[in-house]
Amino acid sequence: MRALVVRDADGQEWVRDVRLVPYRLPLERIAELLQHVGDGKTFLAYDPDLGWAPRRGARTGGGRYRVETGGIRRDADVPLARPPGVLRVALFGDSFTFGDEVALEDTWGAFLERGLAARGVAAEVLNFGVNAYGLDQAYLRWRRDGRRYAPQVVILGFQPENALRNLNLFRSLYFAASEVPLSKPRFVVRDGALEVLNVPTVAPRDLPATLASLGDEPLLAHERYAGWYEERWWRRSRLAALVEALVVQRTAGDLALDDEAQDLAEHIVRAFADDVAASGAAFLVVHLPRKADLLALRDGDDPWYERLRAGIGARHGMVDPVPGVGGDPETLFAERGHYTALLNQAVGTALVEPVLAAAAVEQERSR
Repeated sequence: MRALVVRDADGQEWVRDVRLVPYRLPLERIAELLQHVGDGKTFLAYDPDLGWAPRRGARTGGGRYRVETGGIRRDADVPLARPPGVLRVALFGDSFTFGDEVALEDTWGAFLERGLAARGVAAEVLNFGVNAYGLDQAYLRWRRDGRRYAPQVVILGFQPENALRNLNLFRSLYFAASEVPLSKPRFVVRDGALEVLNVPTVAPRDLPATLASLGDEPLLAHERYAGWYEERWWRRSRLAALVEALVVQRTAGDLALDDEAQDLAEHIVRAFADDVAASGAAFLVVHLPRKADLLALRDGDDPWYERLRAGIGARHGMVDPVPGVGGDPETLFAERGHYTALLNQAVGTALVEPVLAAAAVEQERSR
């Protein structure tokens, strides 16, 4: 077995295409990426409160992605004051909300804005979605950034895998190939209330040393995905390491929520909804299934996150565009798994009536 093992430049051991445990982080690549973050060469920038956020006023080389100076995905700057007679809607979530792999006009937020206009309602939809966010970061972005814009309706894009990101502190441990290998805040539930850890988040200049000495990092007590990087006595056997790695590889796509993940996600969404209500706005949740989730639902199967979906839906309601989505899945999902314009249109269209209803309720309540 030892004769078959190949070690790469990062110290990671392989048997053919199988990555052996304990895993090793690509520290040189991470340091290079962090240097780009520090030099201002990346679309996403370090954020001490959120981990990362769009660099204000940034745009990608091809111009497909752009944020205005407040960090919102929009072509023109958005004033804090809401224009008279305009319904302001704010969106929070991850890359499925941001609209990765499509132009601004093909995001579901843009389709929602046009759908409201077709109903005679002047509206502006502010897209605060950020790639790789968990539910925790979406909530924190609302608290710090979104609330200042005084939206009348707030929508959380519920992409179910986000619930697993809530258990993560170091993005590289969750996804080693991440282009943004930063750390993030992490909520824990103590005495029934949320408490946030790792704020301010670890600065880019300190991350290489932190990741190189993970065994000494106190935060690891709250890092769900550190286990595959830790030395274990049985992993000194290359045969045992290979068997464990094969099991991990076979089950890598089998997502599951344990009690902690379920409880934490429900606490975050509840706190989000309560905070939005305290601001005088209406709160909506929209279901954004991934490709595998959509296929399971079409087959009549319960998805892996059904208990969480049911819990959030029972407490807050959930707009579900899935029943109205037809057609070939290959036309609905882009190369890297995000929504094409067709699926974004279905989501935006499904939200028009719930947004109008929520805005009417809040308007009557304010009167």
